[in-house]
Amino acid sequence: MSSDFNSVKEICGAIHLHTTYSDGGVGYQELIEAASSVNLDFVAVTDHMSLGGKENGFEGFAKDLCVIVGYEHQDSINHNHYLVFGVQKVFCGIDKPREYVKAVRDAGGIGFLAHPAEKRHYFGNLPPYPWTEWKIRGFDGIEIWNQMSDWMEKLRSPLSAIRLFYPRRFLASPPSELLKKWDLLNRECFISGIGGVDAHTRRIGKGLFSFLIFPIKVELKGIRTHLYIKNGLSKSDYDTSRESILGALRDGTGFFSNYRRGDARGARFYLRNNEGQMILPGKAASFSLPSMLFVEIPQRGSIHLIADGKRVKTVHGSKAEFQISKQGIYRIEVYRKTKAWIYSNPFPVGSYPFQTV
Repeated sequence: MSSDFNSVKEICGAIHLHTTYSDGGVGYQELIEAASSVNLDFVAVTDHMSLGGKENGFEGFAKDLCVIVGYEHQDSINHNHYLVFGVQKVFCGIDKPREYVKAVRDAGGIGFLAHPAEKRHYFGNLPPYPWTEWKIRGFDGIEIWNQMSDWMEKLRSPLSAIRLFYPRRFLASPPSELLKKWDLLNRECFISGIGGVDAHTRRIGKGLFSFLIFPIKVELKGIRTHLYIKNGLSKSDYDTSRESILGALRDGTGFFSNYRRGDARGARFYLRNNEGQMILPGKAASFSLPSMLFVEIPQRGSIHLIADGKRVKTVHGSKAEFQISKQGIYRIEVYRKTKAWIYSNPFPVGSYPFQTV
């Protein structure tokens, strides 16, 4: 891989996890053991309206695993779910999206719209929980690929029951309409993208006729978020490590992937201009043109350049170089055997706001 990354360490983690402090099926210790066993660097837990993990001392390093405790907020009708990190309390009693988005920002926290494009209508007791307040600003990012939503959106007939036994095999891709929305929003201001697990771990049935769906170790082998962190994490300084992770999430310095299609660790995405300056994906300072967008991935795939929401060029292989000669919002999508694998965060080339295309 490129020597430009000598001072940058990639870390890989799972975001949007639920424990027994809300509606999850595992406690913190089991979650930590599972995450460590699959070699994750960090987990970000978001129990509904609860910071129980923080209050009971689970936030910190568990050997090599960095455990971050946030929470998931929602409005009075259980829509507009919001993943919140970096705050010291749950904003109970605030049930209007505009108000809790502002409260999180005013408290120095960050927030991501959770599973915003859900639309299923065939489960009476498991309705969709979409984001509907799109005129609101002040959020930091969007959960572009939600593992649970992707799986549930395809349960449309009795034959779909086979998916209960293979919870990762049928993961497809983020919703196309959400990707379009993400690209449009990024022309107005930078909006980070993350991948979320939405892990709950459930047992269905009773007694001898029960079985576990979504075992936590299986769930953690699905959608992952990868971050580029300068100098990596320090087990001796949890506060700094946590702030490095939250800063990278806010600024979109990285990418997200589906582990089921291959381990994406080691992927590299960066811009280089004629002066030799290198820019990673995410919120960045102005960048001169022309430049080259470099892609290196650990296995062969179909590497697509997305410019202002449109696929403009494709390279097949494990490396690609794309000439960038005009302002715009650029990002990379990678597929393996027609299956979605990796999505980089955007590279904004130019100044905000960008012209509408």
